Amino acid sequence: MNYARIVFIKFKKDYNLLCISRVKEGFMRKIKVNLIFKPGIPSARKKGGGDQTSCKMLYNALNKRDDVEAFFNAKLKDGPFDIIHFHSLGDVFWKFVEDYSNRIIYTAHVIPETMVGSAILADKWKPILTQYLLFFYNQARVVIAVSPYEKKILEEIGVKTKIVYIPNGIDIEKFKPIPEIRRKMREEFNLNKNDIAILSVGHVIKRKGFDTFVKTAMALPKYKFFWIGGIPFSILSSGYSEAKKILENPPKNLYFLGPHPHDELPKFYNMADIFFFPSRQENFSIAVLEAASCGLPLILRNLEEYIEPFSPNYISFDNEEDAIEKVEKLCEDAKLREEYSKKSIEIAHKYDINRVAEETVKVYKEVILEE
Repeated sequence: MNYARIVFIKFKKDYNLLCISRVKEGFMRKIKVNLIFKPGIPSARKKGGGDQTSCKMLYNALNKRDDVEAFFNAKLKDGPFDIIHFHSLGDVFWKFVEDYSNRIIYTAHVIPETMVGSAILADKWKPILTQYLLFFYNQARVVIAVSPYEKKILEEIGVKTKIVYIPNGIDIEKFKPIPEIRRKMREEFNLNKNDIAILSVGHVIKRKGFDTFVKTAMALPKYKFFWIGGIPFSILSSGYSEAKKILENPPKNLYFLGPHPHDELPKFYNMADIFFFPSRQENFSIAVLEAASCGLPLILRNLEEYIEPFSPNYISFDNEEDAIEKVEKLCEDAKLREEYSKKSIEIAHKYDINRVAEETVKVYKEVILEE
């Protein structure tokens, strides 16, 4: 064996020992992670939504692990932290960027299309929003895209930071079919065994397809439709005046239950027979995962972002006429509902929050080791 070969082998051995030592030093203790969700719009901060739910669900899953100590909206003085994991955009970023510039991760719950149909005139200030998003996402070490479609959009708008795909997750122990809760809730809403309850959960805005849900309910008066959620941005919400008129004088078979705390949602999913979600744009809907985990058959608008994560386990529709036809067919066919209920459970188990937490921790460790 020549001298150069001996030197190379010794260098490789020493390098491997150094890597092992660094891993042990970094991960013998728990990784301290500060998960932050503080949206800039006060009304959204007060009422929350799927992004906040996603953040808190991940927070709970991380705190069950032996290798992570998770904090939620902790202050700078509560550190030091190993990772700052943002789930929202806003001024709180400036409090952490100086001390943690190399340890920031963003989960991208927002892309430019997210605000179109959510707030008035969003299509006009979409270019400004795009630059705003780019500023924050390009400050991070890693950006987590919650769907393959979103990853593609982030690359197209010019995100230069490393982008990895990790989907939103669902707590399948919290969201699950519970016959006793179903019985109590159906009694509370005077639903007999033959009544079909169609549910949707989301903000009362055009992007969420509120108008399509209303028109479907009006076309199918023999079934009962329930919507959980409120108007997020008050008069700045897209379709505000139309929504207010309907909320004040809804069809007799349409029930607006308003916003509810997240912990109460499982009982409403259990009450329902079908989850009809006519949203026009989603990145990776938490509400769809919650409904699926409770075994509700899914009827979703035909969107590109649903195809890879959910196909073929849901029923899609193309327009309002098609939606009415698909909802009615599912209402009338108990065997079809049972078939798609099983398919929904398959979706939920695929996105178990503990599996999502495992993938997220891998990213944390990579960021720490690469510094």
